[in-house]
Amino acid sequence: MKNILYTGYKAADVKKEMLTEGAVFHVLDIYHENALKKVFPGIKTVCSADLPLGDWGLVQFKTGPKLCSGELSLDILQQCHSFGCPVKVDYIGRERDRNDLLSKIKDDPKRQRVFRADWTASVPGGPKLQFSSYPGCFCHRRLDEGGLALAEVVTRELTERNFKKFSFLDMGCGSGLVGFLVKSVLPEVSLIMVDSHTRAIKAAKENSERFSMPAEFVLSDDGVKMSELDVFAGNPPYYSDYRIADVFLKTAFDTLKPGGLCYTVCKNAKGLESVQKNHFGNVTIIPRRGYAVLRSERK
Repeated sequence: MKNILYTGYKAADVKKEMLTEGAVFHVLDIYHENALKKVFPGIKTVCSADLPLGDWGLVQFKTGPKLCSGELSLDILQQCHSFGCPVKVDYIGRERDRNDLLSKIKDDPKRQRVFRADWTASVPGGPKLQFSSYPGCFCHRRLDEGGLALAEVVTRELTERNFKKFSFLDMGCGSGLVGFLVKSVLPEVSLIMVDSHTRAIKAAKENSERFSMPAEFVLSDDGVKMSELDVFAGNPPYYSDYRIADVFLKTAFDTLKPGGLCYTVCKNAKGLESVQKNHFGNVTIIPRRGYAVLRSERK
């Protein structure tokens, strides 16, 4: 039985006939790995930022406009073809778009595109930092204005409160925008960076080395098992009826010590405010850059 690498497949996509002895399922996000293992105990998975090396007889890639950005699709497809084995693309979308994607590899098979992007950000009083990101990272190739607003408010408030040596949990850290901007002004902070996406952790680690700003990195879709932390910051997704935001805020409440501060950010405070207040009982809204930064204190 030849070894088959499947990538881009979620638990709902997997058929029993795919679960052969040599089948391995690659995922970018630990949430999808956990879902695969829950539905199919014993399934062989690899959760990593890039495709795993192996003696593959076939690589099968599921993608499409609603499943994966065009740049991430091209990045993964380029890796698929680098193995030198047959590649099957399970494309969900228009045939014309599928052909356009495949032609980019077929027309120039030896070209190795570089998909990493660099961009700069800073907060008042801090240096300009050049961040790297990859396709699949939140806000790849550009600065997230909501994250910048969060970093600016947190840095200003912690400076005013005379924070020096303290612990800081950056949940959903992405490429590390908020945490590293805070540390650029308050260098004695101990950073803990959490994300469920392997490419976010990869980018954040690279940025940590570039800035010479050490941090602890955690790949998790369910928070962290820590306590007695001083500050929590997060820019939670707002889909799924705020269920993911609720995971963020439960983590904040469980990890912060009494007197610890929780900061989140959103475009419209109304929905997130009620979720945050359910956990902390108090919320102060701070406007910045057209966003709302929400601060709560752990009682």
